[in-house]
This record gives sequence, structure tokens and C-alpha cells, in this order.
Amino acid sequence: MSRIDTLQIHNFKFFNEQDPIILNGKHLLLYGENGSGKSSIYWALYTLFEASLKKDKVDIEKYFKHHTAHEQSLVNIHASIVPASPPVPEHYNSFIKVITKHNPPLEYTVSQLDTDIKDNTVAREVNQASDFISYKVLYKFQDFWNGKKMDLANIFIGNILSYINFPSKDLIRDGATKSFSNAWDMFSVIKEGPGTTTSSGKNKKKVIQVHKSSEDYKKFVPFVKHFNDEMKDLIDFINANAPKILKKLGYDIDFELHYQEMTFRKADVVYESHNFKIEFVITSYLGNPVTINRPQSFLNEAKITAIAIAIRLTILKRRINSEAGDILKFIVFDDVMISLDMNNRDRLIDFLLDPANDFTNDYQLLFLTHDKSFYDFLAYKIGRWDNMNNWVCKEMYTGKEDVSNREYPILIDSELEFIDRAKKYYSARDYTASAIYIRKEIEKLVNKRLPDELKLKTDGTFLSLQTMWSNLIERYVALNNPISEDTKELFAQTKLMVLNPQAHFQTLSSPLYKFELDKAFELVDKIKNDCPIPKNIILLGTGMKLSYKHHSEDFTLLFELVTDFSINSFETSAKQVLLPKCKIINWSFKGVPFLDVNTSKIIKYDISKRPILHRLDEVIDTNVNRMRLSNSIDSFLANTKVENSLWCLKEICDKAAISFRFDFIKNDIIAELN
Repeated sequence: MSRIDTLQIHNFKFFNEQDPIILNGKHLLLYGENGSGKSSIYWALYTLFEASLKKDKVDIEKYFKHHTAHEQSLVNIHASIVPASPPVPEHYNSFIKVITKHNPPLEYTVSQLDTDIKDNTVAREVNQASDFISYKVLYKFQDFWNGKKMDLANIFIGNILSYINFPSKDLIRDGATKSFSNAWDMFSVIKEGPGTTTSSGKNKKKVIQVHKSSEDYKKFVPFVKHFNDEMKDLIDFINANAPKILKKLGYDIDFELHYQEMTFRKADVVYESHNFKIEFVITSYLGNPVTINRPQSFLNEAKITAIAIAIRLTILKRRINSEAGDILKFIVFDDVMISLDMNNRDRLIDFLLDPANDFTNDYQLLFLTHDKSFYDFLAYKIGRWDNMNNWVCKEMYTGKEDVSNREYPILIDSELEFIDRAKKYYSARDYTASAIYIRKEIEKLVNKRLPDELKLKTDGTFLSLQTMWSNLIERYVALNNPISEDTKELFAQTKLMVLNPQAHFQTLSSPLYKFELDKAFELVDKIKNDCPIPKNIILLGTGMKLSYKHHSEDFTLLFELVTDFSINSFETSAKQVLLPKCKIINWSFKGVPFLDVNTSKIIKYDISKRPILHRLDEVIDTNVNRMRLSNSIDSFLANTKVENSLWCLKEICDKAAISFRFDFIKNDIIAELN
């Protein structure tokens, strides 16, 4: 299956001279802030493949001439002129190019100097097998006056017929028999009429309509019938399938499209054609039969949008069934879901992503949105369907040149590491965004070097970066690999201007802020080079349960590890024991659950809702030193069994060369490596 590998948009609309957008044959999810050029991607693909339908190169060249030369110009307003070099005329090096991931790769290009795509039959097939769905296109389904019936004919004429092929039919044009298959072409020639000739009477130069006995007319009548029959067949297909899609999108609505034929009237001189009509009628609502001839007055925007999407997707299914082949097929969605609530967005996304519906298999999907929360939600949904393996995620922002104040798009891969994003924003002189991602990078580096108990609060949220940094310094001292004074000084220098989130929203002097960012990048390198990640040897993993039974008294305890019991070390430095955090599940004394050994009172609070959390050394200390039961550290360890195992805690500690002792000075239990 052919897919877009790269898309290059050069001096076209908001794009100037950016590098090609690399999709590598995958689906695209793109977030673009307003004004960043997101929709330029939509219009670039649309312009490229719509050019395949043009008959005259002049109709293509106009898009790539300067706006002073043609009012329909789509050239970037800052593009520099390339002087004429005969036979090449002056131009602005404005072009659109798609290279497919195919064997061999195919290239589709359009520019002022290259209009050959109009003769490219494969490009025309791509255009007819693909679709461009934007909120503007969907809004056309709502743009009806309340007092009139909802006739979709103009929507079909303007947005659908060009992409539909019917079985071919012959017609005489200019004295020659021609074959037509495209629905728009058929519609256009019916609008023109059967043809004209000159009068054979007194006024021999008078132009009149062809006679009914002529071959032109004899072919024209069945040609019109053929068009109407095929349109009826298309409408029947929509009526049979679109309501099914609508129900999958969460709307219990049935509807029908009623087709009224295209007709004509031919006199001797005058020819008139009358467009077909496609009236939209609601036939059932929430399971109740109804007849609603003016749905625009009855349905809200979200429901009409959903119906429009169902119709478009149904037509697309019809097109791919009749024109399928190993050609490029894609669907561009440009903010199509802004009218849907989140619940129905969810249903539409699932419908499109579900492999059973074949959209991800048959098409390359390109989702463009300016809604960051929706972008994140869509990324989450995609991840649940295929773990993002077949997708690329990108973000677009607006950059601005310092001297000229010219704006341009900044395109960033969402898969990039935080530090790579920070460098891209730094290069684009967006120092605020760069600082945000430097902070994220430093948080990530510190997190990787700390165990959970040194970076998480009791509620599972992260400690502040400053607190984690202090814990990191202490930890590396314990691991005999202290963080250098230079690195600590760099952290202190960057803390205020870069690592403080509040500073990102202040108005800062660019030269000073740039200097601080340089220091922050240096800090990232220092942490990576001077603070290797400790090797972690897990003795008992998170979630494992341990049960303790007193050697002589009727006392039992069950607890679960909330963090790992592990040993950390570097290659050439001392090891460090990381004691796990434990959650007390239950205990029993003299056969009574939750009976306090010291007070002989039952603990009444709900331990499942208010868990008791202690580190392992605290659990040992409580059972050895704080209870009125004779005990020792070794006895506790020997009588604590790992659930579903033959191992006791003492055997595990002995094998890892870990011992526990009571420190009378600190008055607590100390874990040591022998």
C-alpha cells in the first residue's frame, strides 16, 4: 500500500523554506497552535492533487505567481523572486512535492514551472481515492435557511462529484465520440447540452441546438439517463450505509436522501438544464418514526456534523470499493471534530482507528488540530489501539525572526527528547519554550537517578525539583560518587531564571535569558557526564507480600512492598541499600484482627481506606523494639516469609550481604552492607 514518505511545502502559504515533513509512510497526528501554518499542510496536499483535475496549466500557474500578479496566489508573501533565465521565467521557487513510500517511490510535484501533474492519471486516481475533510466543508451541511428544505445538491456539485467515477458512457463532442466516467465531467456536459449546429434554413449562419434526429442527441438522452441512474445508485448506497455509521458514532437517528433527477429542455435555439436535487429527511429519532423535512431547524450543530461525517465516510467507502488499487490513499482531517462533544469525539476516533472498519488499513490518516487537549486525548486513544507504532506525532508553533519580524512555522517531532525540543526552540529564539523543555529534561535526568522514596510524596506525586536535587546530592555522597561543586553551582545559577516555572511567564531580557539557557544546557551535559545512573539489583519487587509469625506468641502480620527492595551501586564505588516502603495489610493478636499488642484495644479505622505505610526498617523496629513481645531482629527476619515462596527475609538478606542492627545513638534500625 502506497503511503506519503515526505511532504515538502516550499514558499507556499505560511511555509517558506522549511525542510520536508517526514512521515515515513505512517499516519500523522499534528497539533498546531493558531497561526502556525497547520492548515497550510491541508491546502498544500489539496492544491497538489486538485491540480491533477485541471485542464489548462494556466489554472495551476496562478497559485504559484506572486500575489501582485494574481489575486489567487498562494505564494508565501516573503518569498524572494528568482529572476528570469530564458526560457525559465521569473518565479518564486514555490512548489509542493510528495514522495511516496513505495517500491519504487513515486513523486508528485506542482509549481509554476512544473504543471505536468494535470496529465498524471495516477495523481488523478489518488485525488479521487482520497479525501479532505475540514470543519469548513462540514459547516456547509448546516448553512441552510430554516424556511427551506435541506437540499444537498450544491454540496455534492461543489465537493463530491469531482471525486466520483461512474461506469463510462460515450457522448459526441465536436464531431467526435468521447468517453466520460467522472461524475463532475458528466454533470458539466449535461449542463452544456447535446451540442449545437448551424441552421440549414434561410439564416444558415444561425447557431441552433442539434436536432433530435441527430446522433449527438441520440447519444445525449441515454447519457443523461445514465448519469441519473448512477446518482440514484450512489444515493441508495448512502441511504443503506451512512445511518449505520451514524449509529456507531453514538446517534440514534435514521435519515434518507431523496434524489430528484437532473432534467433538461431543448428548443431549437435555447437549451436549459435543471440541476438535480438531494433532499435530506430525518425518518427516525431515538427510535421513534418521524418525518422532518427541515433537519437544520431540528438538529443541533453536533448532530448535523456527525451526519455530514457519516455521509462523507460512506461516499469514501464507495469510492475505494470501485477504484481501489495499490495507489496512495489518504484522508486529511482538519479540525473536523470541534463541533462534537468529547463523548462523540471518542466514538468517532474509535470508529476510525478500529482495524475492523479498515480506515487505518486502507488510508493514511492525517489528523490536524489546534486543540492541544484533544491532541493529547487522540494520542492516548491511538496508543490504546496500536501503541503508536504506525503513527508520527508532530507539533507546530509560530517562530519569528528577530530583525525582520517575519513569522514562519516551527515543526517539532513529539517523539523528540525534551533536550532536542529545547535545542529546536532555542534555535528558533523561542527562549520561553526552550526553558520549559530544559526544565523537563533536568527533571527527567534527576528522576532517573533517584529511587521512588527519594522523589515521590506519600500521595504518589513528585517532590519539587529543588528537593529532588538535594536528595540526589545526598544519595551520590552515600554512593561514594559525590556531585562536583561545579555541577552544584551550575544548578544554583540556572535555578532562578530557567528552572523556576514562574520565570517562564515573565518578560525577560533576551540576551540575559539566552545566557542563562546556555548555562542550563551546560548543566544537562554535566548531569549526564558526572552523575552516572546507579546499577539497580532488585531483591524483592513492588507488589510482593510478606507474612510474619511470631516465634512463640499468637501474633501474625501481613504487609506488601510498595517500592522495590534493592541495592544500588556504581562499577567502582560503594553499594547502597534501598529499603522498601511497606503497606500494612492486616495483623492479628490472640486471634483478634487489628488488636493492639500494647493497649489490648482494637484499631477501628478502615485500614483499606487509610493505609499504614512504613519503611522496612520501621516495620522491623516496631515489631522488635516497640511491642511488648520478646523478639530480636534475626528472629523477625527468619520468621518473615515471602508469599508463595520458600524463602524467608533473613535468607534473602544474608545472600545479599545485608545486615540490620539497632543504633543506640540514633535510636533506630540501620541497614548495612557487609
